[in-house]
Amino acid sequence: MKTYSVVMTDETHRRLCDHLMRVDGQEDLCFATYVPSSGNKRFSGILSSLILPEENERNVHGNVGFTSQYFERVLSVAAGKGEGIAFLHSHPWPGWQSMSHDDRIAESRIAPAVMAMTGLPLLGLTVGDDGTWSARFWQRDPAAKRKYDRYWCENVRIVGKGLTIDFNDNLLPAKMDHALQMRTIAAWGEATQKDLARLSIGIVGLGSVGSIVAETLARMGISYFTLIDFDTVEEKNIDRTNVFKSDIGRAKVEAIRDAIQRSASSPAVQVLTLDASVCEEEGFREALNCDVLFSCVDRPWPRQVLNLIAYAHLIPVIDGGILVRTNKDNTRMIGADWKSQTIGFKRPCLECLGQYKTANAALEKQGFLDDPSYLSGISDRNLLDVHENVFAFSSSLASMEVLQMLSLFVSPSGISDVGQQTYHFVLGKMDVDADKACNLNCFFKTVIGRGDNSGVVPYGIHAKATESRIARRKGN
Repeated sequence: MKTYSVVMTDETHRRLCDHLMRVDGQEDLCFATYVPSSGNKRFSGILSSLILPEENERNVHGNVGFTSQYFERVLSVAAGKGEGIAFLHSHPWPGWQSMSHDDRIAESRIAPAVMAMTGLPLLGLTVGDDGTWSARFWQRDPAAKRKYDRYWCENVRIVGKGLTIDFNDNLLPAKMDHALQMRTIAAWGEATQKDLARLSIGIVGLGSVGSIVAETLARMGISYFTLIDFDTVEEKNIDRTNVFKSDIGRAKVEAIRDAIQRSASSPAVQVLTLDASVCEEEGFREALNCDVLFSCVDRPWPRQVLNLIAYAHLIPVIDGGILVRTNKDNTRMIGADWKSQTIGFKRPCLECLGQYKTANAALEKQGFLDDPSYLSGISDRNLLDVHENVFAFSSSLASMEVLQMLSLFVSPSGISDVGQQTYHFVLGKMDVDADKACNLNCFFKTVIGRGDNSGVVPYGIHAKATESRIARRKGN
């Protein structure tokens, strides 16, 4: 079943509230354009450009109305930009808003013209006097030529340094078990726990770090998981991954799904598994269904895909990696470092942070990083997977990544961005860099909030993922 959501930047949120929330307490309205973000199960509208009313284009009289000239101007602007139309108005009371009879009539009447002009459904939003948003899309009824049906959004997401989400209690009721989560709730309160429990969390890569991230979130009470990984549990995974010996030969997503269900403190946990790479279209579209993504991958191409999602689709990504350095014959450790960072709007991207190179992502996309004949001829070890790792290192990085997510969403003491964190095992020292920024010519700054209209197709055929699935079906 298709679900719906809306996302906007905190800057857009502030501009809208400044216009819609009047000091005289009356309702107000405006229009905006939006671009689609099309997951395979969730359709999101990303607010793009505000089209505020000019003089004499609206009538404020307790309730508020707009003129035909204003609506015609909005249709023209949206058609010229190739974007959808959002109609926004305010209500003078708090919380997620229902719709009055007049509200329903107004939106249903303009929905046909919006669809005809833009090819996208009308998006309606209402803001309460406490800044809480509610939203719905108006889709054409296939059984009736001119009838449009209202589909409520599950949430409205506001992305800045932090992440704020207004949830639709009717579609996403809070799922808590006070007995099992007593100590967790005591840490940040019931209201925060209710919202944490309703986050849709995607974990890309279920190896040493991703599997422990999943375990941690399950015990914290997260209810909605999406697991994306094409790999198979092998013997070499047992000493550094949260799986059992009995899982050897199974898909990692299935093994970690079972681990989540064993450990979950949520009374109604839901785990969706996808035996694919985020570099394949199915994996990419599945990632777009999530509110927050964990990047637990060590290859450049999936990091590049997740980097695009963080900026073009405004879905924050928590990323991390481990580097263990040994002597030439691997008999002595020289050093070990692990790093975590959150990327997205108002934060530096993975490429500018030096976490991958575009050239290496291109090599992987062409299959060279899995070609033994190619790898034997290169001297740059950074192109290769670095498999040296132990459970203690992975658990430390997994904890750092989860803490990054909590800073993003919980914002303790008002702090949402703790910067890039690097832990040096040998020195026992943590470096924190909160001042890094993207390069002036960073491509990802040009596609912020562009969603499906970014002009980039990041996915393709992933030969290694295909081979892994075939081998598992054959039992090899």
